[in-house]
Amino acid sequence: MYFKKLQKVITIATLSALIAALIGFWLFEINWPFLPFPLLAGMAMTFIQKETISYKFLDKLFIGALFFGFLTSLFIFTRTYLVANFIFHSDFPFWPLSNPQEYLTFSLIFAFVAFLGGLTGIVLKGFYTLIKNNKTK
Repeated sequence: MYFKKLQKVITIATLSALIAALIGFWLFEINWPFLPFPLLAGMAMTFIQKETISYKFLDKLFIGALFFGFLTSLFIFTRTYLVANFIFHSDFPFWPLSNPQEYLTFSLIFAFVAFLGGLTGIVLKGFYTLIKNNKTK
């Protein structure tokens, strides 16, 4: 029952992480413009939920943000490893195995930014609900 509620959030987190890894060079190699993408992923995790009370969003958002953070880091490191070894033929180690502290740090940064995006989405959804309710009166 609870997994069925998490299914949409996990799907959005997985798709967002996959998109981030596929277009990772454009997002992640050019200084700091990658920050809007995890924010948008967190907002998407909020907007697909049918909750109306803010505390009901938080558990699913927290799980989805952690899932997004770890998957994004894993997909990006995997893409970097595959490109380095099969295209450039360099001896590049797979970072999550060779440096787990760096992998954990990147994952938690992505998860934190996605969680902040989800909190922003909760606020925006609350404003939308208030405006919608006032227009119907």
